[in-house]
Amino acid sequence: MTLSCVKAEDKFSRQEMTFNLDRIALISMSVGAALSFTSCSVKPEAEPGQKPAVTEVEEVEEVNTKALQHYMDGEMFLSQGNLPMAVIEFQDALRYDPGSSSIHASLAEAYVRLRKFDRAEETLLDALRLDRSNLDARELLAQQYLMRNQINKGLEQYQILEEDNPGQRQYGYIVGEILSRKGDLEAAQAKLWSVYQNNNSELQALMRAAEIARQRKDFEFAWQAYGILTKEKPKNIQYWKAYSELAVMLERFNQAVNGLNRLASLTSDDPAVQERLAILFFENDQMKSADSLFTLLYEDGTRTPGILYYLGRIAIEKSDYSKLAQLATEQMELFPDEVSGYTNLAMAYINLDTPLDAIAILLKARDKFPQNFGVNYLLGNTYSMEKNYELAKKSLRAALTIDPDSRSTKHLLATVFNYLEEWASSDKMYEELISTDKNDGQALNNYSYTLAERGIKLSNALDMAKKAIGLEPENAAYLDTIGWIYYKLNSYNKALDYIEQSISRNPKNPVVLEHLGDVLMKVDRPEDARVYYKRALEIDGKNVRLQEKLNK
Repeated sequence: MTLSCVKAEDKFSRQEMTFNLDRIALISMSVGAALSFTSCSVKPEAEPGQKPAVTEVEEVEEVNTKALQHYMDGEMFLSQGNLPMAVIEFQDALRYDPGSSSIHASLAEAYVRLRKFDRAEETLLDALRLDRSNLDARELLAQQYLMRNQINKGLEQYQILEEDNPGQRQYGYIVGEILSRKGDLEAAQAKLWSVYQNNNSELQALMRAAEIARQRKDFEFAWQAYGILTKEKPKNIQYWKAYSELAVMLERFNQAVNGLNRLASLTSDDPAVQERLAILFFENDQMKSADSLFTLLYEDGTRTPGILYYLGRIAIEKSDYSKLAQLATEQMELFPDEVSGYTNLAMAYINLDTPLDAIAILLKARDKFPQNFGVNYLLGNTYSMEKNYELAKKSLRAALTIDPDSRSTKHLLATVFNYLEEWASSDKMYEELISTDKNDGQALNNYSYTLAERGIKLSNALDMAKKAIGLEPENAAYLDTIGWIYYKLNSYNKALDYIEQSISRNPKNPVVLEHLGDVLMKVDRPEDARVYYKRALEIDGKNVRLQEKLNK
């Protein structure tokens, strides 16, 4: 007869422990490794007529049985949540089988749940010294490191798990998420990409790599990843949405249009998708397509701030300011908290030659949006057009407070200072503009012109005017300025040459026509001068100075 040695090999279920790790839950798995009571030996059969040999089998079996009993009792207490008793039973089990890696792992789990992390770590390290391949022990070691915010140690353990178990892809996911949690987004992206590369069915890894790439602003990678995802899952709306958005950001116009068209087909021509497609057409100067799509949405009764705003922009492109006024009025009524309705209506009134109506709308907008740069700037510009320079100065200063780097505001404010004859402020503003951009032709020209008008620093004015001409040789205003400086320097023939060039490019500017008349008087051509004075007066009929010159 043969004596069977009892060898306990069981998997004991465990209460799950969940550890939050950003986007994934690391779930404690069952210990799952077999308890091995390896000291059991087999007693040989006695020969017929012989007395059985005396062995220690019974004693060894008793020891192993006791270890198993304590272990099973510990597991029972662990499942019931009676952790102190579980610890006691597992410790007793180790007295009888100190070489069992599995018992060490179970004891460590109890310590973890008791939040005795130092003891858990020590016990798990013992378990791994006994059996390096004990997955449950290493997972629990990694998890308790993460619970203690010892990220690098947890990462190291999961990297070992990944290396030792290449067929278990979940470890690659976890390593990627830990790297992301550490802030090493580039490494996280690379890890999750490698998970996908190793198995192209792992689309979740590819999607997560794409998400991290977007977070890193690696838009090219993200776009290509979503391109793969849309091919694998052609009916996934979120994939097409991300793909289209990234194509827009990367200025891949054709791909963006294709993506949005596909998205529209999947969403039953969702107006929001159609609107985004229309905006894409507009932003890529496909005005006819944009107009057609926006108009279709509008006529179907869809009203959004975007549709009304862009239809208004298209009306501006067509110089249809009556249409702009209609759209902006509707936008203000439907979406009173959208500032673009107010500014578009003001622009319509300005171009319909009713600036006072524009000012009224902008004052209303300023009360509602006091910190809006566009409202304050447009109000200052409109006041300046109406020659109300004090109010223009106030509004432009408010705009500059909101956006201190706005060069357009500084240019306009310098001009307003000039009209108010606040020369110190005007000069300071121009000098600031030029010091921050030595190729600002507008600032060079305007500053040199105001110096010429005042008859000061003419040498400096000429240098700036020459530089402005060098930047834009065909600019009519710049040609007039340098000509006028030569006039102030008594170089009348040079003045005549430049101002005539300016007239040839812009024959309807009353100031330049007057300048040409003044130069012609200096070169003793009074009848020709009279012709240009008359032309200037026809355009600027209230100019008293021109009338006086003609009377002379």
